[in-house]
Amino acid sequence: MSNKWRIGLVFAAIVSTPLFANSYVSLQWGFAMTHSDVDVDVFHINHPTYCDSVLYPDPNDAPTDGACSLNERQRSYAGIFTPNGGWLASVAFGRDFGAWRVEGRYERNQFGSAEQLLPLATSGDSAILSKTNEWSQFALPNNSFDDQGSSILDVSVIFDFQLTTNWSAYVGSGAGVALLNFDYGNEFLRKTVGEGYLEVPFPIQWPTAAKLNAAGTLSAVEKAVQKSTMTYNMMAGVDFHHGPNLKLGVRISWRVIDDVEQDKALWTTIRSHAPVIADGRTPFESDFVFKSWSYITVEFVATRRIGRGTR
Repeated sequence: MSNKWRIGLVFAAIVSTPLFANSYVSLQWGFAMTHSDVDVDVFHINHPTYCDSVLYPDPNDAPTDGACSLNERQRSYAGIFTPNGGWLASVAFGRDFGAWRVEGRYERNQFGSAEQLLPLATSGDSAILSKTNEWSQFALPNNSFDDQGSSILDVSVIFDFQLTTNWSAYVGSGAGVALLNFDYGNEFLRKTVGEGYLEVPFPIQWPTAAKLNAAGTLSAVEKAVQKSTMTYNMMAGVDFHHGPNLKLGVRISWRVIDDVEQDKALWTTIRSHAPVIADGRTPFESDFVFKSWSYITVEFVATRRIGRGTR
């Protein structure tokens, strides 16, 4: 049984367990702040520009040996970006067992967009390294991260302790499932003739006509990513008891999002033509691996006791 199913079963158990303990519902609303960058590894078949048969007046003139014949997917480059902050809202249902309680929560959050230059960490392959001289200095290779909206279902175990008559505090941790929805993109713009593309050093000599077709071209991808993954959280908060059944408080949470993989993302364009690799036929597709990242939230919480045990 996967972890995602286990979380679902625990959440269902919280809701369906008879009311032998106090129950409560709470609403949370707050802000999310970036805690770590998101590292992205990109894997695909990455032939050198001069291999591209579509650029040649006669496709048969394109080289087919050496680096142009390598058709194994490899780590071509790495990206990194820092998501902007955002907001979140959530609703929770929990059971109170004295000092301990168990809480199931549904959260919805939304982060801002970000666009950053690619550091272009490569595999060390000489054919890939040769491309670094091609990029326009007016629009360096970059990646973008747009419109992340996540839906999270998680279960937390929380320990409460009394501070004063009207104030209490708590700490807790939990795990759950996050459904991520965001757009990820890359752009690689080559130098124009005016920027000196014809003087760019290449490992081989290739026809000027093909170079002219490559100059100023754009390779780009924009992929809508919709994936689920595991998420983990730690929290600490303080509550003011506004009467026997109502608490108002503030909570700080640290949430970790597990790795996310997106396979076979078809590029929008390759060297300003249809997204195909050097043979002019095979679709140019990438696998993206978004490594685990985290963020911190500050939430305002309103909690209302319900069911048996209401005072």
